[in-house]
This record gives sequence, structure tokens and C-alpha cells, in this order.
Amino acid sequence: MPTFQCRIATLTGSVRALEVEEETPEAARRSLEAQGLLVFEVKEQGGRWTVRLFPALRRRRVGIRPLLIFNQEMLALVKAGLPILTALDLLGERTQVIHLRAVLSDAREAVKGGSALSDAMALHPDVFPPLLTASVRAGEQSGNLVDALGRYIEYQKRMLAVRQRVRAALTYPAILAVASCAVIMFLLTFVVPTFSQIYGDMQGELPFATRMLVTFTGRMREALPLVGGLLVALAFAGWRWRATPKGRRATDRFLFELPWAGDLLRGYLFSRFARTLAMMLGGGIPMIPSLQATLGIVGNAHLAGVLQPAIPRVAAGSSLAEALGHSGVVPPLVQELVTVGERSGSLGDMLGHVAELYDSEVDMRLTALTALIEPIIMIGMGLVVATIVIIMYLPIFHLSTVVK
Repeated sequence: MPTFQCRIATLTGSVRALEVEEETPEAARRSLEAQGLLVFEVKEQGGRWTVRLFPALRRRRVGIRPLLIFNQEMLALVKAGLPILTALDLLGERTQVIHLRAVLSDAREAVKGGSALSDAMALHPDVFPPLLTASVRAGEQSGNLVDALGRYIEYQKRMLAVRQRVRAALTYPAILAVASCAVIMFLLTFVVPTFSQIYGDMQGELPFATRMLVTFTGRMREALPLVGGLLVALAFAGWRWRATPKGRRATDRFLFELPWAGDLLRGYLFSRFARTLAMMLGGGIPMIPSLQATLGIVGNAHLAGVLQPAIPRVAAGSSLAEALGHSGVVPPLVQELVTVGERSGSLGDMLGHVAELYDSEVDMRLTALTALIEPIIMIGMGLVVATIVIIMYLPIFHLSTVVK
């Protein structure tokens, strides 16, 4: 559904920007006017065809680091006793992210009009994650916004650290693999054809292996534009399919069930699930809203769908461990620690232990994966390059039969 950027006047007389998802601009205007708002302008974000081809252009997200900096500065200002309006003014002036500055201005107008800070944040879910909004709302209701922001910042730092470890462990093997493929493609598309021209001026029959390699590279160069275009089209089609709910569930399920890499992914996902749920419960948010928010950001559509039935089970009076056990995907370790946490009244602490255990397991698996992949790539590239070079020099080794 298209997203429209609207300039409106609120009931308090302030002018602000608002994003609305509707089928047409007229529908967006009617929905706002039905709320008693005066609409000045309605325009679709991005070009119509670009928005349809690239749904990500509908939303302008703020990076993890700018959002972390914003939360840290907000915490410092709230700790200092500044009013929310003053804090939003200062944060809007300090931030270098243009979109975040506009959102903060909009949030300030909403708070000035009588809305709570959490309600103002909820108007921009693409900038302020639902988890942050729920934490701020819990802090407002308990009268302890400082602790709520502090817990969320600690959660952000831990999740960012885990993500950085994963990225750092996989970056070098990825670069090595790309460089190896580039070297092999260079040999096949430029070096081998050069030798082919040289051998073409000679009389005599080339060795069988050399003839096969020359024929293969010749056909590969002819088919390269077609194959390259086909691969790009397939990649684009796969990316667009992945953007659909069905495609996302299918690809997430495929990744979740992979034999070895799937274990690594499952460890990361259950660590994120446990840490997020622990943070929500530690902030005083009830179990059902905590589970809903956690599943909304768990990062895997298949896992979220499988765990979704646990919410009505818990609402019906079942324990969390029993509800998670019915999913069939939650490891016994998680169920046991959750059971202990529920019985001892320390569920948040137990979930934190689960997250730490899986973080350690992910680190060990990443270390083992990196130690295994790097020599495999190096040895594989060396063997392929050596084979190509030897095959191309075979005619020189047999000059007595090739050159008359």
C-alpha cells in the first residue's frame, strides 16, 4: 500500500507532517479529514513507479547508531531534569540526520498538543522501534522514564555488539571469496583468450585439456552478457519476492532449517528473543504485550509465526515454558531455564542467562566457521588457478609435437 506524506493542521492549531498509508491520495485525505484535521498537502513518497518497484523507498529509516546516540542524549537530558519539550528542541538542533530532525519536530508538536512522548513516537514506527515506544510508555506509566531509557540503551548496546561480532567474523571470508572469484574470472575471460590467440597462429594439435579449456572460455565469453543479465533479473525477482510476506516466511524458514549455518542462525535468534523479552519484562511491561513486541522484532518471520500461538496459550493461563514447548522449535535448554525462572520468580534473569549462553555459542561457532572457511577458500582458489595455468602451458611443454 502506498505511503503519503501529508501536511496537516491539528486541532490545537499546529502544523505538522504525517505519514499515511492508503490506496490513493484522495483516500488519505478523506481519512485525515474524518479525524477533524485540516489537510494542506498530500504527496506520495518517491515516484509512483519507483515506490512500487522498491518498497523500501516508502520508508526512511534511521540507522542503529544515530538512534543509539539519540537515546543516550535523551537519557542525559531527562536525568538533568529538563522538560520533554526542551529536550526534543535540543535533540532536534544537535542531530545531523535530517529525517530524524523532521521527526523530532513533529514529535515536539504532538507533545505540545497534549500527547504523551510514547504516543508521539508511535506515529513514526519506522524511526522509533515499537520496542522503544513500549519502553517509554512503561516508563511514563511508572513515573521512571530514566530507568526505562537506561534499560533500552543497555539492550541496544548488547544487540549492537552481537551484530558487530557477527559482521566482523564474516567480513573477511566474504571479501576473500569475492576476490577469489574475481581472480578466476579474470583468468578465464582475459588471460586464457590471450593464450588462445597465440596458440591459434601455431600449427599442430593442442592437448585435449587445453582445447577443452579454450572452448569453454570462448563459449563463456559469448554467453557472459546473457548469463549476467539473467542473474541480475533473477536476483531482482528474488529480492522482490523476499519483500512479500509469503516470500519472507519461505526464505526465513529455509535459512532457519539449514543443517550447520542454521544452528548459528538459531542461536542468534534465540539470544535476541531472550534478551528482548527480558528487557521488556524488566521494564514492568506485562507478559502478553512483551511477547507481542518481542515476536515483532525477533528478525525471522518463520520463527515469529511458529511462536505466535504461544501468546493465546499464555493468555489462557498456560506457563510460558509450556507455551513455548508446544512450538516444537524452542530448544530444551530455553524451556528448562524459563521453567526455573517462572518457579523462582526470576524469569528476567533466567532469560538474560539464556541470551548470554547463546551469545557464547554464536561466538564459538563463528570462530570455528571462520577458521574453516578461510583455508578452504585459499586452497580452492590456489587449485583452480594452478589448474588453469598448467593447462594453458601444456602446449609449451609439448613444443616438439605442437610447433613444426
